[in-house]
Amino acid sequence: MKSIIRYAAAFVLLFFLSVTTVNTQQQCLSFARGIVRPMLSPYIHDGNYTATFIEEGESADLHKTFFKGEKYRLVFAAVDALPKNVRIRLLDENNAIFFDNAEHDYVYVWDFELEATERLIVRINIPDSNETTIRGGCMAVLFGIEPAEETGRRRR
Repeated sequence: MKSIIRYAAAFVLLFFLSVTTVNTQQQCLSFARGIVRPMLSPYIHDGNYTATFIEEGESADLHKTFFKGEKYRLVFAAVDALPKNVRIRLLDENNAIFFDNAEHDYVYVWDFELEATERLIVRINIPDSNETTIRGGCMAVLFGIEPAEETGRRRR
């Protein structure tokens, strides 16, 4: 009988944890759509929503292919609970730094163009505040592509 109660309790706990995780992801996706996506303008959103919950002291890597001849806009945003000096770097596959926002007063919007098609790593580091309470919240990274002048649409 005790084992049945333990399994039932474990099931209920897992259920609530999964619902909480789904709810957090939905909130982060809403944050990306409602707050971050408008920051891409006049660039056209590439259709990918990269948003997640992250805490101080954590980092995340996003691998993305960028194409020669396209002009891109990278937009990063995080909720107010996270530190303002979030470090964003674009690295090539050999970890050579292509862009580091720490060298540009921690900007969150950056426009760029590559000379060749290349797969880059977007590395995001959330600094640790060294406080007793760890803060966390949603962050999002979105990319836009400059529209073609003649059509106002994405180049193909």
